[in-house]
Amino acid sequence: MLDSIIKLIIGDMEDKRAYKQMMKRVDALPKDYRYAFRKIQHYMFSVGPPGGDMTIFTDLTMFTDLVELFEASAAEGRQVLDVIGIDVGKFCDEFMRASVTNTETLREKLNKEVMEKFNKEEK
Repeated sequence: MLDSIIKLIIGDMEDKRAYKQMMKRVDALPKDYRYAFRKIQHYMFSVGPPGGDMTIFTDLTMFTDLVELFEASAAEGRQVLDVIGIDVGKFCDEFMRASVTNTETLREKLNKEVMEKFNKEEK
């Protein structure tokens, strides 16, 4: 009960730690990548994902994927605009759409596996 109250008041500490670790990785990016990440993050939070499914923001996977893309691109010596293009809004929308699609695909796979397991056991 006390854990529930604490989570309600201050949130999940593990989520906060994960977010802080991710942002440390962002801070380690080159200046242009840091700037782009923060602008993209703000846009994604402001506009929201296609279809309005805000659950993709509850886990940091989408933003972690973006950090990994930026880290790899920076390590290759690519300029940030070579990665995100000149239509940054379109990049953001496509990136969110891909994250939603990936989540739906994983959801469908999970449902199928669980249903197959229980249907086999019922026979």
